[in-house]
Amino acid sequence: MNTNRFFTMVALAGAMFLTSCNVDEDIQDNGNGLAVKFMSGITALPTTKVAIDPQDNSVWETGDPVGIYMVENGTATVAEGAQNIRYTAAVDGITTSFTPGATTIYYPLTGSVDFIAYYPHNATVAGYVYPVNVADQTSQTAIDLMYAPRMNNGGAGYDKSNTAPVNFTFVHQLVKLIMNVTKDPSVTGNITAVSINGMSTTAAFDLKGTGGLTGNGAPASITPCAVDAGVRYEAILLPVAALGATHTVTFTAGAESYTWKMSDNIASLVAGNLYTFDVLITKHAVNVSGSIKKWETTTPGSGIAE
Repeated sequence: MNTNRFFTMVALAGAMFLTSCNVDEDIQDNGNGLAVKFMSGITALPTTKVAIDPQDNSVWETGDPVGIYMVENGTATVAEGAQNIRYTAAVDGITTSFTPGATTIYYPLTGSVDFIAYYPHNATVAGYVYPVNVADQTSQTAIDLMYAPRMNNGGAGYDKSNTAPVNFTFVHQLVKLIMNVTKDPSVTGNITAVSINGMSTTAAFDLKGTGGLTGNGAPASITPCAVDAGVRYEAILLPVAALGATHTVTFTAGAESYTWKMSDNIASLVAGNLYTFDVLITKHAVNVSGSIKKWETTTPGSGIAE
């Protein structure tokens, strides 16, 4: 996805409410089985993308890449070699169908299967372990991990008799932070740097859906994306169970630095949440107020390129 746009993800189905997609393709037969059709909308616990609109809703963009697994019903055993297969969003919008790249997934001739999907696709994924790295915030859609839990057709699985699209629901697994910044007249000089401190930038995510995020790396400083330098900054962060003294945001203006201790305003960073704060930098203090809501997609919209 293009990170230079507000993300409003609507993707392979997220924890937000699923919307059906009218984009449809004929089921194909390669002589061995029927091609599987996939589609998605974005839901409340973030969706793929993302790209978000001015209302902070997530949306799909044409070409957004997802990774799909087809596994034997009720197991983690890959079926027909369909492991981490790359599909891409066919159209822009809150809902989309997905188009195969070099490999098309076909239903097996016998037996039933389940499907697992995630965004954005990463060719290096092995053993169902997705490597998370949010150190580089330049392209936020490239690091906005979304996960569509196992689709198993109510437990029965899907087989070659299924002609309807498998409708994924994607959920955001990370946290989005938006900071709208203003300076009091007592603060001289332009804001030249912003740093989010004390946050882990790496972790591993279990795509089987049994372990979530594990193995957080050492704390580091993160430079957020400057959507509008000096005015609006955004970052995608790993969840934090309990914010402490080391979790701060530093603003540099002129020769001075000003620090916001995040725990003064929030106790934790919860996966799938969108945190929006108005930050007023004064000579003697950083005054912060804001809101917390589910990072979800409800309406389509255009985005801001990064």
